Amino acid sequence: MNNITNAYQLATDHVYDMYMREYAPPMGLIEFINSESNMHQSLISFYKSIPEFNKLDLEDRVLLIKFNLVKIAHLHSTLTLKFQDIPWIGVYMSKWISADFHNRMFRTRRCFDRFIEHPLILKLALIVFIFSINLSTPCGTESSDDYTNKISIREIQDFYTTVLWRYLNSVYKEKEAIRSLEIIMTKILHFQKLMVILEKYIERERSHNIVNELELSLFRLA
Repeated sequence: MNNITNAYQLATDHVYDMYMREYAPPMGLIEFINSESNMHQSLISFYKSIPEFNKLDLEDRVLLIKFNLVKIAHLHSTLTLKFQDIPWIGVYMSKWISADFHNRMFRTRRCFDRFIEHPLILKLALIVFIFSINLSTPCGTESSDDYTNKISIREIQDFYTTVLWRYLNSVYKEKEAIRSLEIIMTKILHFQKLMVILEKYIERERSHNIVNELELSLFRLA
């Protein structure tokens, strides 16, 4: 637990100030997405500090990040922004996409406030979900069959799922631990649906703007 906490802090210590400094309105959707690269890169740095992740073949690591990271990055931004919301994001997200989209994002994000006193829960969840083989629907020619060692990936995920479950039971009563795990899983699925919508808007806007290479890959547009 201490190793995970220290690794996360080391990877993300600089992100809050950088994040708030770069998020200066007005900006367009693509500028916003490009600014997200710092947040996403810090999460990748965290995963590179996980021994089990590093033991996987490079191709498997790339696929896990490409297929999963955007869908779970909101757990990461919730942690790095200290459970705060960017004050102006509602106005701009409503302008870029719709007010309904922002409200759905906001409600989903706020569900994680229940873990504000136990942020390690979300850090463990980040590890559990990065080892998902079928969390999101692959696009293009890549699929879950492209993984070199699916058995090892599933074993690693099972191990960290057990760690997360035991930690939940150490800080909550069993009923609340079950409810907490249910919330984490269902809200990640909600985020996945919302990111599918966002990908469509990014695809529409990218013809007029440059999206950096990392974001193109994470939003599966490259």
